[in-house]
Amino acid sequence: MITLDETDLTKYFDLIISGDDVKKHKPDPEGIIRFIQMYNLKPQNVLMIGDAPSDIIAANNAGVEIASVVWDSYAEDEVKKLNSKNVFHSVDELRNFIFK
Repeated sequence: MITLDETDLTKYFDLIISGDDVKKHKPDPEGIIRFIQMYNLKPQNVLMIGDAPSDIIAANNAGVEIASVVWDSYAEDEVKKLNSKNVFHSVDELRNFIFK
């Protein structure tokens, strides 16, 4: 929240679920499932963007697609080992994927 507030980005989010908002942290899918339920979404219509192995595992366990971003990932090798279907090495790659 500190970073979002400092960069004036908080206003662009209707809902923010952080580690403080769940009982079970990633790789448990609790936060993703909570988001899906709050907006009455179908998991197959959700894309999670993450940079860590726990993001891939949580997304898979929630039944949502994952976009793994590794341009500044501390765990790029681990992310690649988990065979994420969508791996992006730059913001431009991710942007092109989202706007297809």
